[in-house]
Amino acid sequence: MEEDGEYRKDHVLERLNKRNKDRQNYLDVKLEQRSKETVQNEGVDYFAQSFTQQAFDIEQRLNELSSGDAPPATSDLTQRFAAITMQIQELQRYLTASTMFLSDFKIKSCQNILNTLTASNDEARQRLMPKKKFGFSGKKTAATIKQKPPVTKDKVDSITTKPPEKSGSNFSWTLENRKNEHIVLNSTQVNGQDITISNVNHCLVELQGHPGSVQVSHASHCTLLCGPISRSFFAENVDQCTLSIACQQLRLHSSQSTRIYLHVTCRAIIEDCKAIEIGEYNYDYPELEADYLLSGLNKSQNNYTDVADFNWLSPDVPSPNWSLLKDHPDPNWNSLRRDFVSNNNNNEHKQQQGVINTVKDPASII
Repeated sequence: MEEDGEYRKDHVLERLNKRNKDRQNYLDVKLEQRSKETVQNEGVDYFAQSFTQQAFDIEQRLNELSSGDAPPATSDLTQRFAAITMQIQELQRYLTASTMFLSDFKIKSCQNILNTLTASNDEARQRLMPKKKFGFSGKKTAATIKQKPPVTKDKVDSITTKPPEKSGSNFSWTLENRKNEHIVLNSTQVNGQDITISNVNHCLVELQGHPGSVQVSHASHCTLLCGPISRSFFAENVDQCTLSIACQQLRLHSSQSTRIYLHVTCRAIIEDCKAIEIGEYNYDYPELEADYLLSGLNKSQNNYTDVADFNWLSPDVPSPNWSLLKDHPDPNWNSLRRDFVSNNNNNEHKQQQGVINTVKDPASII
């Protein structure tokens, strides 16, 4: 009897100890969860407070420029606008670095504020520092007409050289209005530069270097292969293209049926897009490793699976506008390059043969 009593006592104590241990583990887990939530909420609250204050400061500086009775001297205006532009860029970088813990709605709201500040800054600059209009005498105009700069256009290893698009405009695209071409820009043409591409169709474009930024507008049935980009990649109106991009920030607008092999250190953003497929970055060329180092891009950090769709704000249901590539073989870029060049050469030969046959047939001329 005494032994049975001791056994029951030990059994009860064991059960009590086990229950107490389970309860303590449960409390430790809840405490850790609460601590994480508190840290995250504090991070969001701090960001909201800091972002709002910085945006308010920028707006105040713009109002001070516009509300003065007499506008400041041109040299002073140049310095002040440069400082405001730098503040806006710093605020953009702050938002980009904070996207990992912000909701999609918060990111979009802050981006709209930045867009408004940028537009207000540009408007104030145009109003207070209008560009001078140049006039020419008749003799100078005639001389200008006679001396037209030559236009060079090579399919490989060249940037199109041409006169400015419009009088009074300093902007020109790096590549534009290209069709059925294999275009390769090497490191001397790309490194640290802001590369802009517009209106390309059925082209294979390779940027072998580390650009500062890349902007693409209106691309169809193209393949774009790019080395590490120091800052951002922005594209709009991209249709049925393949992109291999490594960058700090990616933004894709108004695009469809496009496959992206991506390395991005912040959160990728898409808007007004559909049928976007995303896989891991896999472009390769001899200087790739060196370009990673020179670009400052963190090769070990790739958030290609984390994409914010501004048209899909439901946190519980995945966006139907993009998906991850699964069970799909990586493309062989060397093979793709050979096939593209071969097909282009065949098409050119057929076109030349068609011209020759037309010339040989007198009836076709009549």
